[in-house]
Amino acid sequence: MKIAAYQGPVVFGDAEANLQATLDSLESAEAAGASVLCMPETFLHGYFPTQEQALANSVELAGDEFAALLERVRGYSPTLILGLNELRGDKLYNTAVVIERGKLLGRYSKNYLVYEYFERGHEFPVFERDGVTFGVIICADSSFMEPARIETMRGAQILFSPHFNYIGYDGVEDHTWRVRQHHIALAVKNDVYVVRANVTVPESVGEPIFGRKGVGVGDSFILNRCGRVLVAAGLFTHTLLVCEVPEADLASGQRPFHRVDAEIARQLAEEYAKVV
Repeated sequence: MKIAAYQGPVVFGDAEANLQATLDSLESAEAAGASVLCMPETFLHGYFPTQEQALANSVELAGDEFAALLERVRGYSPTLILGLNELRGDKLYNTAVVIERGKLLGRYSKNYLVYEYFERGHEFPVFERDGVTFGVIICADSSFMEPARIETMRGAQILFSPHFNYIGYDGVEDHTWRVRQHHIALAVKNDVYVVRANVTVPESVGEPIFGRKGVGVGDSFILNRCGRVLVAAGLFTHTLLVCEVPEADLASGQRPFHRVDAEIARQLAEEYAKVV
């Protein structure tokens, strides 16, 4: 099974330009034989510091605008993971939709938030393509164990991790290093492939974040179950990563967390109860 991840620029507030980049990536992924394509976090709209901006750049999944989007991706064979700002009633979610042949299979909404105007998602679905089960986590979710662990306990063999790492320039080096290490840990501790798709944003472009200009460096990659980098985009490049996952290397049977016993589970639940 081949999988693909996009790294490249995003146009803040221009859904049409970002959708066209998605269509181009779908075409390239299909030509490469990829079964799944992962685009970055909120790629359709961009990432905004205020609720007003995000609401102005959002979409309802039950609306005509999203129906038109589904129609435009219908002709492509790869399953598409696309990040967007989702308006659900009067609430806004940071969501990644999973689409196959123009049909919405489901969505994952980010749990660990940067901007509190988003609602937290509390559903952790898994999906299937070509007999392979996969899950989606979004950006900051990869820095915590719970979303990835829930999905891998539900059978995920691959975790797709769309990002929008547009941060203050003074912290970008440490942040990039820590994010990569978090993904390696997820791959090893959960015995899964991990796919990161991130944007690139020049320092002079984009909305200020937390009162200062930011930069998005990329550093997308695909890791195997040992946390080894199989393919990597590097920094500030515009590319489509494609990697073949050998059928024999997809985790099956026992995973590390399957050795947990009832007492460990009880104590873990007890500790969580103290902090929530």
